[in-house]
Amino acid sequence: MKPIKDNTLCLTINQAHFNDIISGKIKSVGREIKDTTYKKYLLTWHEDGHTRLYYNESLLPGDPVSEIYIYNNGIYPYLPVEYKFLSLAVGADGERDILIVEIEDITFQPALQKNGYPIRFNMIDDEFKPCKNGNYCFWNIVYHLGKVIEIKHKRSGRENIIL
Repeated sequence: MKPIKDNTLCLTINQAHFNDIISGKIKSVGREIKDTTYKKYLLTWHEDGHTRLYYNESLLPGDPVSEIYIYNNGIYPYLPVEYKFLSLAVGADGERDILIVEIEDITFQPALQKNGYPIRFNMIDDEFKPCKNGNYCFWNIVYHLGKVIEIKHKRSGRENIIL
């Protein structure tokens, strides 16, 4: 399988992370799931003018409301878009270094506070209210990296180094 638009997620990273992925120091890339980005990461469909999320029925029985922040006993029930590759870019448009990497696995992790506990909260009057045992949580989607497929060094003048 080759990277194409439909099976590749494009993300930006900094130069240090770019270099660490190439060297094998970094084995995963994570992103916070937000109201503004969840459609890029999660499988959705539209029904009655609302966006709904596909979910694993064994992890979330019943007919849930599509809620990207649901804590669900620390298990994220929604299904990711099954990208096969990441295109990771550094630099300004047109002069970007780009790294194409296989995705071996996709997992979800609660965002953690400095003390290591999940960032949990309840929604009261449409506001986030921190709560140790809240019904909601901030989540990260984590892409576990496999083989580096291609490196394009446009900023240094080297292009299309295929591994």
